[in-house]
Amino acid sequence: MKVIVFGSGGMLGSDLVPFWQSLCEVKAFPHAACDVSNREMVKKILGIEKPDVLLFLAAATNVDRCELNRDYAFRTNTIGVEIVAQECNRLGISLVYISTIAVFDGEKDSPYDEYDLPSPMNTYGLSKYHGELAVRAFCPDHWIVRTSWLFGGGMKDMKFVAKILRKASMNDTIKVVRDCVGSPTYTADLAKGISEIVERFQFGTYHLVNGGVPASRYELARETLRIAGYSADRISPCLSSDFHLPAHRPKMEAAESIRLKILPHTLSLPDWKSSLAGYIDLMHRDLAN
Repeated sequence: MKVIVFGSGGMLGSDLVPFWQSLCEVKAFPHAACDVSNREMVKKILGIEKPDVLLFLAAATNVDRCELNRDYAFRTNTIGVEIVAQECNRLGISLVYISTIAVFDGEKDSPYDEYDLPSPMNTYGLSKYHGELAVRAFCPDHWIVRTSWLFGGGMKDMKFVAKILRKASMNDTIKVVRDCVGSPTYTADLAKGISEIVERFQFGTYHLVNGGVPASRYELARETLRIAGYSADRISPCLSSDFHLPAHRPKMEAAESIRLKILPHTLSLPDWKSSLAGYIDLMHRDLAN
């Protein structure tokens, strides 16, 4: 099987590309090598490479920038997806689109499953949902994989877990919201899970997150410090309303999968706490070398 990865330069790509390269032939294209909103560029690459499967990791993920600049959000998250989905369908390429639990409004009091109805509450979520609609409309041979609260990518990462560790190492004051709940998910586990979905599961939409009890940002931050050997009491809880940000955040971004439980094959990812411990240990070993 030959696979192309668009958007390989991000946090998920840093774990996904090496893992998939151990399984099959992979060609990775970061944004600089392929702007997915440029149809001629997409057509040229797909015409030359002729992959069996395309993994669409490219995304505008800065939630506040999306809210302030709709062009930034929809260029990659929707228009780019439309173009790639159309070209995949034309060439008979199966498409994997990585989406987000942020397509829901966060008002549910329990984790979202694949049969809840999307209702995005911010521009980022709306642009990703329109990306999903484009995949379904233009490329029948597809897997849509929704996930949540990613961590991974090592110390170069600028996402939540790495930021908490940096602040702790600099003795900064750390205030973290306690009223937003999600399913922390390790990119290395997600990369493996996506490969299993492509190998064993029928086309469709899947929720894929680490197992374990969903956590608030506050609980995730405390667990991060505890594992890293800092006092968890250095984390102070606060409310989302304490931060005046351009984009509203869903209160509930935890997820579960019905489809991965009831289809002939089953799939689950490890408990997020054990994966977080493995990730932090890996970062410590990288720093020591």
